[in-house]
Amino acid sequence: MNDKCGCSRSKRRMQGDVRSRAQTSPAAQARLALPDRIRAVLATRNLTLYEVARQAREKFGGDRRYHIARNFYFQLRTPGFTPTLHHVSALSQISNYGLSDWLAVFGFRSDDISRLQAHLPKARTALLDSTLYDPRVVIPWFKERPQRSPFPPIAPLSQLLEPLGLTPQSSLVPPGRDVYLYAKIGRQDALAFPDLLPGSIVRADPRLVAKLSRPAAGKVSNQIFLVEHRRGFCCCRLHRPAKNRVSLVSTQLPFADVEFQLGSEARILGVVDLEFRKLINPPPSAIPECTLPEVAPDLARHWKPTTLDRGAGVERPGLLLRNARLRAALSLRAASEMSRAIATALRDPRYFASQASLSDYEVRDAPPRHIHKLLTLCILYSIRFGELLRSFGLRLDGGAAIPDKWMPPSVWPPSEGHPKSQEQHTTGFIATVSRRFGGPPFFLHNSLAALSGLPEPPSLNDVFWVGGQRKAMHPALVGALFIVVNRRRRRPFTLRRKSAWEQPPYLLMKRDGSYVLAGCSLENGTIVVHPRAQSFVRSDRFRDRVDAEVIGQIVAVVRSILSPS
Repeated sequence: MNDKCGCSRSKRRMQGDVRSRAQTSPAAQARLALPDRIRAVLATRNLTLYEVARQAREKFGGDRRYHIARNFYFQLRTPGFTPTLHHVSALSQISNYGLSDWLAVFGFRSDDISRLQAHLPKARTALLDSTLYDPRVVIPWFKERPQRSPFPPIAPLSQLLEPLGLTPQSSLVPPGRDVYLYAKIGRQDALAFPDLLPGSIVRADPRLVAKLSRPAAGKVSNQIFLVEHRRGFCCCRLHRPAKNRVSLVSTQLPFADVEFQLGSEARILGVVDLEFRKLINPPPSAIPECTLPEVAPDLARHWKPTTLDRGAGVERPGLLLRNARLRAALSLRAASEMSRAIATALRDPRYFASQASLSDYEVRDAPPRHIHKLLTLCILYSIRFGELLRSFGLRLDGGAAIPDKWMPPSVWPPSEGHPKSQEQHTTGFIATVSRRFGGPPFFLHNSLAALSGLPEPPSLNDVFWVGGQRKAMHPALVGALFIVVNRRRRRPFTLRRKSAWEQPPYLLMKRDGSYVLAGCSLENGTIVVHPRAQSFVRSDRFRDRVDAEVIGQIVAVVRSILSPS
Protein backbone atom coordinates (compact mmCIF):
# COMPACT_ATOMS: atom_id res chain seq x y z
CA MET A 1 0.00 0.00 0.00
CA ASN A 2 2.77 2.39 0.94
CA ASP A 3 4.58 1.52 -2.28
CA LYS A 4 1.48 2.38 -4.28
CA CYS A 5 1.09 5.72 -2.46
CA GLY A 6 4.77 6.46 -3.01
CA CYS A 7 4.46 5.70 -6.72
CA SER A 8 1.39 7.91 -7.09
CA ARG A 9 3.11 10.77 -5.26
CA SER A 10 6.18 10.37 -7.46
CA LYS A 11 4.00 10.35 -10.57
CA ARG A 12 2.18 13.51 -9.51
CA ARG A 13 5.49 15.18 -8.69
CA MET A 14 6.86 14.24 -12.14
CA GLN A 15 3.76 15.62 -13.86
CA GLY A 16 4.10 18.81 -11.86
CA ASP A 17 7.73 19.18 -12.93
CA VAL A 18 6.71 18.73 -16.57
CA ARG A 19 4.02 21.40 -16.23
CA SER A 20 6.49 23.69 -14.49
CA ARG A 21 9.05 23.26 -17.26
CA ALA A 22 6.38 23.92 -19.88
CA GLN A 23 5.31 27.10 -18.11
CA THR A 24 8.88 28.38 -17.95
CA SER A 25 9.51 28.04 -21.69
CA PRO A 26 10.12 31.40 -23.42
CA ALA A 27 6.76 31.33 -25.23
CA ALA A 28 4.87 30.47 -22.03
CA GLN A 29 6.73 33.13 -20.08
CA ALA A 30 5.83 35.71 -22.73
CA ARG A 31 2.13 34.79 -22.48
CA LEU A 32 2.25 35.01 -18.69
CA ALA A 33 4.19 38.27 -18.62
CA LEU A 34 2.07 40.09 -21.23
CA PRO A 35 -1.07 40.57 -19.06
CA ASP A 36 1.09 41.86 -16.20
CA ARG A 37 2.78 44.33 -18.54
CA ILE A 38 -0.55 45.58 -19.92
CA ARG A 39 -1.94 45.89 -16.39
CA ALA A 40 1.07 48.02 -15.44
CA VAL A 41 0.73 50.23 -18.52
CA LEU A 42 -2.96 50.84 -17.82
CA ALA A 43 -2.19 51.57 -14.16
CA THR A 44 -0.03 54.54 -15.25
CA ARG A 45 -3.31 56.07 -16.53
CA ASN A 46 -5.29 54.98 -13.46
CA LEU A 47 -7.18 52.49 -15.61
CA THR A 48 -8.26 48.93 -14.96
CA LEU A 49 -9.29 46.36 -17.55
CA TYR A 50 -12.88 46.66 -16.34
CA GLU A 51 -12.79 50.43 -16.90
CA VAL A 52 -11.19 50.02 -20.34
CA ALA A 53 -13.89 47.52 -21.36
CA ARG A 54 -16.61 49.94 -20.17
CA GLN A 55 -15.13 52.92 -22.01
CA ALA A 56 -14.69 50.90 -25.20
CA ARG A 57 -18.41 50.06 -25.23
CA GLU A 58 -19.34 53.69 -24.62
CA LYS A 59 -16.84 55.16 -27.08
CA PHE A 60 -17.43 52.81 -30.02
CA GLY A 61 -21.09 51.99 -29.44
CA GLY A 62 -22.40 49.19 -31.62
CA ASP A 63 -19.11 48.46 -33.38
CA ARG A 64 -18.27 45.27 -31.51
CA ARG A 65 -14.88 44.97 -33.19
CA TYR A 66 -13.52 47.55 -30.74
CA HIS A 67 -15.09 45.96 -27.66
CA ILE A 68 -12.61 44.47 -25.21
CA ALA A 69 -13.76 41.50 -23.17
CA ARG A 70 -13.51 41.64 -19.40
CA ASN A 71 -11.56 38.35 -19.51
CA PHE A 72 -9.05 39.85 -21.95
CA TYR A 73 -6.12 38.87 -19.70
CA PHE A 74 -7.27 35.25 -19.72
CA GLN A 75 -7.56 35.34 -23.51
CA LEU A 76 -3.98 36.61 -23.82
CA ARG A 77 -2.73 33.59 -21.86
CA THR A 78 -4.41 31.28 -24.36
CA PRO A 79 -1.93 29.90 -26.95
CA GLY A 80 -2.69 31.15 -30.46
CA PHE A 81 -4.79 34.15 -29.38
CA THR A 82 -3.71 37.57 -30.57
CA PRO A 83 -5.59 40.86 -30.28
CA THR A 84 -7.05 42.39 -33.40
CA LEU A 85 -6.08 45.78 -34.81
CA HIS A 86 -9.34 47.16 -33.41
CA HIS A 87 -8.46 45.94 -29.90
CA VAL A 88 -5.06 47.63 -30.03
CA SER A 89 -6.60 50.80 -31.48
CA ALA A 90 -9.15 50.91 -28.63
CA LEU A 91 -6.39 50.54 -26.03
CA SER A 92 -4.43 53.31 -27.73
CA GLN A 93 -7.29 55.77 -27.86
CA ILE A 94 -8.52 55.11 -24.32
CA SER A 95 -5.05 55.22 -22.73
CA ASN A 96 -3.76 58.02 -25.01
CA TYR A 97 -0.60 56.04 -25.69
CA GLY A 98 0.68 55.72 -29.27
CA LEU A 99 -0.55 52.87 -31.44
CA SER A 100 3.03 52.03 -32.43
CA ASP A 101 3.99 51.54 -28.78
CA TRP A 102 0.99 49.33 -28.12
CA LEU A 103 1.86 47.15 -31.11
CA ALA A 104 5.36 46.74 -29.70
CA VAL A 105 3.93 45.73 -26.32
CA PHE A 106 2.03 42.91 -28.04
CA GLY A 107 5.21 41.77 -29.79
CA PHE A 108 4.70 43.23 -33.27
CA ARG A 109 7.97 44.71 -34.54
CA SER A 110 7.25 47.31 -37.20
CA ASP A 111 10.96 47.35 -38.05
CA ASP A 112 10.51 43.86 -39.55
CA ILE A 113 8.78 45.58 -42.48
CA SER A 114 11.86 47.42 -43.72
CA ARG A 115 14.13 44.47 -42.90
CA LEU A 116 12.19 42.02 -45.07
CA GLN A 117 11.45 44.58 -47.78
CA ALA A 118 15.21 44.96 -48.18
CA HIS A 119 15.89 41.22 -48.00
CA LEU A 120 13.22 39.63 -50.19
CA PRO A 121 13.79 39.71 -53.97
CA LYS A 122 11.70 42.09 -56.06
CA ALA A 123 10.43 41.74 -59.59
CA ARG A 124 10.02 45.52 -59.91
CA THR A 125 11.90 48.38 -58.34
CA ALA A 126 10.21 49.41 -55.10
CA LEU A 127 10.63 52.12 -52.48
CA LEU A 128 11.66 50.85 -49.05
CA ASP A 129 9.97 51.92 -45.85
CA SER A 130 12.77 53.87 -44.16
CA THR A 131 10.62 54.97 -41.20
CA LEU A 132 12.13 54.59 -37.72
CA TYR A 133 8.98 53.48 -35.92
CA ASP A 134 10.55 53.60 -32.47
CA PRO A 135 13.71 55.72 -32.14
CA ARG A 136 14.12 54.33 -28.60
CA VAL A 137 15.21 50.96 -29.97
CA VAL A 138 18.84 50.36 -29.05
CA ILE A 139 21.46 49.28 -31.57
CA PRO A 140 25.19 48.56 -31.30
CA TRP A 141 27.19 51.72 -31.93
CA PHE A 142 30.79 52.88 -31.95
CA LYS A 143 33.13 55.64 -30.85
CA GLU A 144 36.24 57.09 -32.43
CA ARG A 145 39.68 55.69 -31.78
CA PRO A 146 42.34 58.33 -31.18
CA GLN A 147 44.09 59.12 -34.48
CA ARG A 148 47.53 60.70 -34.67
CA SER A 149 47.56 60.86 -38.45
CA PRO A 150 45.04 61.39 -41.27
CA PHE A 151 42.68 58.57 -42.12
CA PRO A 152 44.38 55.84 -44.14
CA PRO A 153 43.08 55.32 -47.69
CA ILE A 154 42.10 51.69 -46.88
CA ALA A 155 41.67 50.33 -43.37
CA PRO A 156 39.42 48.02 -41.35
CA LEU A 157 36.88 49.90 -39.25
CA SER A 158 38.38 48.25 -36.16
CA GLN A 159 41.41 50.49 -36.75
CA LEU A 160 39.24 53.63 -36.77
CA LEU A 161 36.40 52.77 -34.37
CA GLU A 162 35.73 50.75 -31.26
CA PRO A 163 32.45 49.44 -29.81
CA LEU A 164 30.51 51.85 -27.63
CA GLY A 165 27.74 49.48 -26.56
CA LEU A 166 23.99 49.57 -27.06
CA THR A 167 22.79 53.08 -27.85
CA PRO A 168 19.25 54.34 -28.60
CA GLN A 169 18.69 55.44 -32.17
CA SER A 170 17.19 58.71 -30.92
CA SER A 171 20.66 59.86 -29.80
CA LEU A 172 22.19 59.02 -33.20
CA VAL A 173 19.65 60.30 -35.72
CA PRO A 174 20.23 64.00 -36.48
CA PRO A 175 17.36 66.39 -35.79
CA GLY A 176 14.89 66.86 -38.59
CA ARG A 177 13.44 64.44 -41.07
CA ASP A 178 15.68 62.19 -43.18
CA VAL A 179 15.45 63.59 -46.70
CA TYR A 180 16.76 60.53 -48.51
CA LEU A 181 14.69 57.94 -50.36
CA TYR A 182 15.72 54.29 -50.59
CA ALA A 183 14.75 51.79 -53.27
CA LYS A 184 15.53 48.18 -54.16
CA ILE A 185 16.25 47.53 -57.83
CA GLY A 186 13.92 44.95 -59.36
CA ARG A 187 15.14 42.25 -61.69
CA GLN A 188 12.64 43.22 -64.44
CA ASP A 189 13.36 46.93 -64.77
CA ALA A 190 17.08 47.45 -64.18
CA LEU A 191 17.38 50.17 -66.83
CA ALA A 192 20.77 51.26 -65.46
CA PHE A 193 22.31 47.77 -65.73
CA PRO A 194 25.21 47.11 -65.20
CA ASP A 195 25.79 50.39 -63.32
CA LEU A 196 23.05 49.18 -60.96
CA LEU A 197 22.30 45.51 -60.43
CA PRO A 198 18.99 43.81 -59.57
CA GLY A 199 18.81 43.36 -55.82
CA SER A 200 20.95 46.41 -55.07
CA ILE A 201 19.66 49.02 -52.65
CA VAL A 202 20.13 52.61 -53.76
CA ARG A 203 19.78 55.96 -52.05
CA ALA A 204 18.29 58.96 -53.86
CA ASP A 205 18.65 62.60 -52.81
CA PRO A 206 15.62 64.76 -53.77
CA ARG A 207 17.59 67.96 -53.09
CA LEU A 208 19.78 67.41 -56.16
CA VAL A 209 16.92 67.10 -58.66
CA ALA A 210 16.58 70.80 -59.49
CA LYS A 211 20.32 71.14 -60.07
CA LEU A 212 21.08 67.95 -62.01
CA SER A 213 17.88 67.05 -63.89
CA ARG A 214 18.41 69.45 -66.81
CA PRO A 215 20.77 67.80 -69.32
CA ALA A 216 21.62 69.64 -72.50
CA ALA A 217 19.11 69.25 -75.32
CA GLY A 218 19.53 65.98 -77.16
CA LYS A 219 22.02 64.56 -74.63
CA VAL A 220 21.69 61.83 -72.05
CA SER A 221 22.27 62.77 -68.41
CA ASN A 222 25.38 61.57 -66.62
CA GLN A 223 23.43 61.04 -63.42
CA ILE A 224 21.03 58.21 -62.59
CA PHE A 225 17.60 59.32 -61.37
CA LEU A 226 14.85 57.66 -59.35
CA VAL A 227 11.71 58.13 -61.44
CA GLU A 228 8.07 57.30 -60.72
CA HIS A 229 5.51 56.57 -63.44
CA ARG A 230 2.11 54.91 -63.45
CA ARG A 231 3.59 51.41 -63.74
CA GLY A 232 6.00 51.83 -60.84
CA PHE A 233 9.51 53.09 -60.16
CA CYS A 234 12.83 52.80 -61.97
CA CYS A 235 16.38 54.09 -61.75
CA CYS A 236 17.88 55.24 -65.04
CA ARG A 237 19.48 58.04 -67.00
CA LEU A 238 17.25 60.61 -68.70
CA HIS A 239 16.96 62.18 -72.12
CA ARG A 240 15.20 65.53 -72.60
CA PRO A 241 13.68 65.64 -76.13
CA ALA A 242 11.71 68.80 -75.31
CA LYS A 243 10.82 71.10 -72.46
CA ASN A 244 8.92 69.31 -69.66
CA ARG A 245 9.26 66.02 -71.48
CA VAL A 246 11.62 63.19 -70.61
CA SER A 247 12.54 59.73 -71.89
CA LEU A 248 13.94 56.90 -69.79
CA VAL A 249 17.25 55.69 -71.20
CA SER A 250 18.24 52.04 -70.84
CA THR A 251 21.99 51.45 -70.76
CA GLN A 252 22.08 48.03 -72.45
CA LEU A 253 18.73 46.26 -72.25
CA PRO A 254 15.91 46.46 -74.84
CA PHE A 255 13.37 48.54 -72.95
CA ALA A 256 10.75 50.43 -74.97
CA ASP A 257 11.50 54.09 -75.63
CA VAL A 258 8.59 55.81 -73.88
CA GLU A 259 8.30 59.58 -73.56
CA PHE A 260 6.67 61.13 -70.49
CA GLN A 261 5.23 64.51 -69.61
CA LEU A 262 6.98 65.63 -66.44
CA GLY A 263 4.66 66.32 -63.55
CA SER A 264 1.58 64.63 -64.97
CA GLU A 265 2.91 61.31 -66.34
CA ALA A 266 6.24 60.99 -64.49
CA ARG A 267 7.95 62.44 -61.45
CA ILE A 268 11.69 62.67 -60.74
CA LEU A 269 11.99 61.73 -57.08
CA GLY A 270 15.71 62.07 -56.57
CA VAL A 271 19.26 61.68 -57.85
CA VAL A 272 20.79 58.29 -57.04
CA ASP A 273 24.03 58.88 -55.15
CA LEU A 274 24.81 55.65 -53.24
CA GLU A 275 24.45 51.95 -53.95
CA PHE A 276 24.65 48.99 -51.56
CA ARG A 277 25.51 46.02 -53.78
CA LYS A 278 25.85 42.36 -52.79
CA LEU A 279 28.62 40.74 -54.82
CA ILE A 280 27.84 37.06 -54.26
CA ASN A 281 25.23 34.91 -55.95
CA PRO A 282 22.18 34.16 -53.79
CA PRO A 283 21.46 30.56 -52.74
CA PRO A 284 18.78 28.63 -54.66
CA SER A 285 15.30 29.75 -53.67
CA ALA A 286 11.71 29.14 -54.66
CA ILE A 287 11.39 32.89 -55.21
CA PRO A 288 13.24 34.01 -58.36
CA GLU A 289 16.34 36.05 -57.57
CA CYS A 290 19.27 36.70 -59.83
CA THR A 291 22.00 39.22 -60.52
CA LEU A 292 21.24 39.21 -64.25
CA PRO A 293 18.18 41.30 -65.11
CA GLU A 294 15.33 40.42 -67.38
CA VAL A 295 13.00 42.70 -69.29
CA ALA A 296 9.30 42.32 -68.57
CA PRO A 297 7.21 41.92 -71.75
CA ASP A 298 5.00 44.89 -70.92
CA LEU A 299 8.09 47.13 -70.57
CA ALA A 300 9.80 45.89 -73.74
CA ARG A 301 6.83 46.77 -75.96
CA HIS A 302 5.89 50.37 -76.63
CA TRP A 303 3.15 51.57 -74.29
CA LYS A 304 1.32 54.82 -73.78
CA PRO A 305 1.90 56.45 -70.39
CA THR A 306 -1.11 57.47 -68.34
CA THR A 307 -1.62 60.19 -65.77
CA LEU A 308 -0.13 59.70 -62.31
CA ASP A 309 -2.31 59.75 -59.22
CA ARG A 310 -2.52 63.22 -57.74
CA GLY A 311 -2.19 61.88 -54.22
CA ALA A 312 -5.04 64.01 -52.89
CA GLY A 313 -6.78 62.42 -49.94
CA VAL A 314 -6.45 58.91 -48.60
CA GLU A 315 -6.78 56.06 -51.07
CA ARG A 316 -9.39 53.39 -50.40
CA PRO A 317 -7.67 50.38 -48.72
CA GLY A 318 -8.73 47.81 -51.30
CA LEU A 319 -7.67 50.05 -54.20
CA LEU A 320 -4.39 50.88 -52.46
CA LEU A 321 -3.55 47.18 -52.10
CA ARG A 322 -4.52 46.32 -55.66
CA ASN A 323 -2.53 49.18 -57.20
CA ALA A 324 0.49 48.33 -55.05
CA ARG A 325 0.31 44.65 -56.06
CA LEU A 326 0.13 45.52 -59.76
CA ARG A 327 3.08 47.89 -59.40
CA ALA A 328 5.01 45.07 -57.76
CA ALA A 329 4.15 42.82 -60.76
CA LEU A 330 2.80 40.13 -58.43
CA SER A 331 -0.07 37.78 -59.14
CA LEU A 332 -2.15 36.63 -56.19
CA ARG A 333 -0.46 33.25 -56.40
CA ALA A 334 3.06 34.73 -56.43
CA ALA A 335 2.20 37.08 -53.55
CA SER A 336 0.85 34.17 -51.50
CA GLU A 337 4.00 32.15 -52.16
CA MET A 338 6.18 35.08 -51.09
CA SER A 339 4.14 35.43 -47.89
CA ARG A 340 5.21 31.87 -47.06
CA ALA A 341 8.81 33.07 -47.12
CA ILE A 342 7.82 35.92 -44.78
CA ALA A 343 6.20 33.46 -42.36
CA THR A 344 9.34 31.34 -42.44
CA ALA A 345 11.62 34.33 -41.82
CA LEU A 346 9.49 35.53 -38.88
CA ARG A 347 8.91 31.98 -37.59
CA ASP A 348 5.16 32.39 -37.32
CA PRO A 349 2.66 30.75 -39.73
CA ARG A 350 0.15 33.54 -39.10
CA TYR A 351 2.14 35.78 -41.45
CA PHE A 352 1.18 33.51 -44.36
CA ALA A 353 -1.66 34.86 -46.56
CA SER A 354 -3.58 32.63 -48.94
CA GLN A 355 -4.63 33.71 -52.43
CA ALA A 356 -8.26 33.92 -51.30
CA SER A 357 -7.35 36.16 -48.36
CA LEU A 358 -5.28 38.47 -50.54
CA SER A 359 -8.17 38.75 -52.98
CA ASP A 360 -10.62 39.52 -50.17
CA TYR A 361 -8.40 42.31 -48.84
CA GLU A 362 -8.59 44.04 -52.24
CA VAL A 363 -12.40 43.77 -52.33
CA ARG A 364 -13.24 44.63 -48.75
CA ASP A 365 -12.19 47.87 -47.07
CA ALA A 366 -11.94 46.35 -43.60
CA PRO A 367 -8.51 45.57 -42.14
CA PRO A 368 -7.49 41.92 -41.72
CA ARG A 369 -8.44 40.35 -38.45
CA HIS A 370 -4.85 39.42 -37.62
CA ILE A 371 -2.23 42.16 -37.34
CA HIS A 372 0.29 39.69 -38.78
CA LYS A 373 -1.45 40.03 -42.15
CA LEU A 374 -1.08 43.82 -42.10
CA LEU A 375 2.68 43.52 -41.76
CA THR A 376 2.72 40.89 -44.51
CA LEU A 377 0.85 43.20 -46.90
CA CYS A 378 3.31 46.03 -46.26
CA ILE A 379 6.27 43.73 -46.90
CA LEU A 380 4.78 42.16 -50.04
CA TYR A 381 3.65 45.36 -51.76
CA SER A 382 6.24 47.82 -50.36
CA ILE A 383 3.66 49.98 -48.60
CA ARG A 384 4.52 52.16 -45.64
CA PHE A 385 2.85 50.83 -42.51
CA GLY A 386 1.56 54.27 -41.57
CA GLU A 387 0.08 54.75 -45.05
CA LEU A 388 -1.83 51.47 -44.86
CA LEU A 389 -3.18 52.28 -41.40
CA ARG A 390 -4.28 55.75 -42.56
CA SER A 391 -6.30 54.14 -45.34
CA PHE A 392 -8.22 52.30 -42.59
CA GLY A 393 -8.75 55.56 -40.68
CA LEU A 394 -6.06 54.88 -38.04
CA ARG A 395 -2.99 56.89 -37.09
CA LEU A 396 0.29 55.25 -36.19
CA ASP A 397 1.74 58.43 -34.70
CA GLY A 398 0.16 60.56 -32.01
CA GLY A 399 -0.32 59.83 -28.34
CA ALA A 400 2.27 59.72 -25.59
CA ALA A 401 5.09 57.19 -25.35
CA ILE A 402 4.63 54.22 -23.06
CA PRO A 403 7.21 54.31 -20.22
CA ASP A 404 10.40 52.52 -21.20
CA LYS A 405 10.34 49.93 -18.42
CA TRP A 406 7.08 48.47 -19.74
CA MET A 407 8.31 48.19 -23.31
CA PRO A 408 9.87 44.98 -24.73
CA PRO A 409 13.56 44.33 -23.98
CA SER A 410 14.54 45.34 -27.54
CA VAL A 411 13.88 48.95 -26.54
CA TRP A 412 15.85 49.14 -23.28
CA PRO A 413 18.00 46.29 -21.93
CA PRO A 414 16.49 45.59 -18.48
CA SER A 415 19.89 44.91 -16.91
CA GLU A 416 21.59 47.97 -18.34
CA GLY A 417 18.98 50.66 -18.00
CA HIS A 418 19.20 53.74 -20.17
CA PRO A 419 22.38 53.93 -22.22
CA LYS A 420 24.27 57.17 -22.04
CA SER A 421 23.98 59.45 -25.01
CA GLN A 422 27.05 59.69 -27.18
CA GLU A 423 28.90 62.97 -27.31
CA GLN A 424 28.41 64.75 -30.61
CA HIS A 425 31.80 65.15 -32.29
CA THR A 426 32.37 67.57 -35.16
CA THR A 427 35.65 65.91 -36.16
CA GLY A 428 36.71 62.31 -36.48
CA PHE A 429 35.92 59.52 -38.90
CA ILE A 430 32.15 59.21 -38.26
CA ALA A 431 31.56 62.97 -38.42
CA THR A 432 33.69 63.39 -41.54
CA VAL A 433 32.02 60.58 -43.46
CA SER A 434 28.54 61.69 -42.37
CA ARG A 435 29.24 65.25 -43.45
CA ARG A 436 30.48 64.18 -46.90
CA PHE A 437 28.11 61.33 -47.69
CA GLY A 438 25.19 61.67 -45.25
CA GLY A 439 24.23 59.61 -42.24
CA PRO A 440 23.82 55.81 -42.26
CA PRO A 441 20.41 54.23 -42.98
CA PHE A 442 19.51 53.18 -39.45
CA PHE A 443 16.35 51.41 -40.63
CA LEU A 444 18.63 48.73 -42.19
CA HIS A 445 20.55 47.94 -39.00
CA ASN A 446 18.85 44.52 -38.74
CA SER A 447 19.49 43.71 -42.41
CA LEU A 448 23.29 43.78 -42.57
CA ALA A 449 23.72 40.00 -42.40
CA ALA A 450 21.16 39.32 -45.13
CA LEU A 451 22.40 42.13 -47.37
CA SER A 452 26.04 41.06 -47.12
CA GLY A 453 25.37 37.32 -47.42
CA LEU A 454 27.16 36.55 -44.14
CA PRO A 455 25.71 34.13 -41.56
CA GLU A 456 26.03 36.82 -38.87
CA PRO A 457 26.11 40.63 -38.92
CA PRO A 458 29.58 41.83 -39.95
CA SER A 459 31.92 43.03 -37.23
CA LEU A 460 34.30 45.98 -37.35
CA ASN A 461 37.00 43.60 -38.58
CA ASP A 462 34.84 42.57 -41.56
CA VAL A 463 34.06 46.10 -42.80
CA PHE A 464 36.79 48.20 -44.46
CA TRP A 465 36.92 51.87 -45.32
CA VAL A 466 38.20 52.07 -48.93
CA GLY A 467 37.22 55.62 -49.83
CA GLY A 468 40.85 56.57 -50.41
CA GLN A 469 41.70 53.93 -53.04
CA ARG A 470 43.58 55.51 -55.94
CA LYS A 471 42.21 53.46 -58.83
CA ALA A 472 39.47 50.85 -58.83
CA MET A 473 40.70 47.58 -60.34
CA HIS A 474 37.26 45.99 -60.48
CA PRO A 475 34.08 47.42 -62.10
CA ALA A 476 32.01 46.85 -58.96
CA LEU A 477 34.48 48.83 -56.83
CA VAL A 478 34.34 52.08 -58.79
CA GLY A 479 33.47 54.78 -56.26
CA ALA A 480 33.61 52.28 -53.38
CA LEU A 481 33.45 53.76 -49.88
CA PHE A 482 33.01 50.65 -47.72
CA ILE A 483 33.39 46.95 -48.40
CA VAL A 484 32.32 43.86 -46.45
CA VAL A 485 34.84 41.01 -46.48
CA ASN A 486 34.11 37.33 -45.87
CA ARG A 487 37.29 36.21 -44.11
CA ARG A 488 36.40 32.54 -44.48
CA ARG A 489 36.79 32.68 -48.27
CA ARG A 490 40.54 33.05 -48.62
CA ARG A 491 41.19 30.83 -51.62
CA PRO A 492 40.69 33.01 -54.71
CA PHE A 493 39.30 31.75 -57.96
CA THR A 494 38.29 33.19 -61.34
CA LEU A 495 35.06 32.48 -63.21
CA ARG A 496 36.44 31.95 -66.72
CA ARG A 497 33.12 32.33 -68.53
CA LYS A 498 31.86 35.40 -66.66
CA SER A 499 32.17 39.05 -67.57
CA ALA A 500 34.48 41.43 -65.72
CA TRP A 501 31.85 42.81 -63.35
CA GLU A 502 30.75 39.26 -62.43
CA GLN A 503 34.24 38.17 -61.33
CA PRO A 504 34.58 37.89 -57.53
CA PRO A 505 36.88 40.60 -56.07
CA TYR A 506 39.22 39.93 -53.16
CA LEU A 507 41.06 41.97 -50.56
CA LEU A 508 44.82 41.37 -50.41
CA MET A 509 47.26 42.74 -47.87
CA LYS A 510 50.85 43.15 -49.04
CA ARG A 511 53.90 42.73 -46.85
CA ASP A 512 54.28 46.51 -46.37
CA GLY A 513 50.76 46.72 -44.91
CA SER A 514 49.07 48.25 -47.98
CA TYR A 515 46.00 46.70 -49.59
CA VAL A 516 44.95 45.59 -53.07
CA LEU A 517 41.31 45.25 -54.13
CA ALA A 518 40.94 43.20 -57.31
CA GLY A 519 40.05 39.88 -58.81
CA CYS A 520 42.79 37.29 -58.48
CA SER A 521 43.60 33.61 -58.71
CA LEU A 522 46.01 31.23 -56.99
CA GLU A 523 48.40 29.49 -59.37
CA ASN A 524 51.16 27.21 -58.07
CA GLY A 525 51.56 29.12 -54.83
CA THR A 526 51.46 32.49 -56.58
CA ILE A 527 48.65 35.04 -56.25
CA VAL A 528 47.99 36.46 -59.71
CA VAL A 529 46.08 39.76 -59.64
CA HIS A 530 43.71 40.38 -62.57
CA PRO A 531 43.08 44.14 -62.69
CA ARG A 532 39.99 45.17 -64.64
CA ALA A 533 40.24 48.94 -64.70
CA GLN A 534 39.10 51.42 -67.34
CA SER A 535 42.71 51.93 -68.42
CA PHE A 536 45.47 49.36 -68.77
CA VAL A 537 46.99 48.13 -65.50
CA ARG A 538 49.72 45.49 -65.49
CA SER A 539 49.00 42.27 -63.61
CA ASP A 540 50.87 41.76 -60.35
CA ARG A 541 52.18 38.49 -58.96
CA PHE A 542 52.80 37.82 -55.28
CA ARG A 543 54.13 34.78 -53.49
CA ASP A 544 51.25 33.51 -51.37
CA ARG A 545 51.72 34.39 -47.67
CA VAL A 546 55.20 35.72 -48.41
CA ASP A 547 54.72 38.85 -50.49
CA ALA A 548 50.97 39.11 -49.86
CA GLU A 549 48.05 37.19 -48.42
CA VAL A 550 44.34 37.05 -49.20
CA ILE A 551 42.28 38.59 -46.37
CA GLY A 552 38.99 37.38 -47.85
CA GLN A 553 36.42 37.74 -50.60
CA ILE A 554 34.63 41.07 -50.96
CA VAL A 555 30.95 40.14 -50.64
CA ALA A 556 29.30 43.58 -50.51
CA VAL A 557 30.17 47.17 -51.32
CA VAL A 558 28.76 50.62 -50.55
CA ARG A 559 29.75 52.97 -53.34
CA SER A 560 29.14 56.49 -54.54
CA ILE A 561 27.80 56.67 -58.09
CA LEU A 562 27.47 60.41 -58.61
CA SER A 563 29.10 61.29 -61.91
CA PRO A 564 30.88 64.59 -62.56
CA SER A 565 28.38 67.15 -63.84
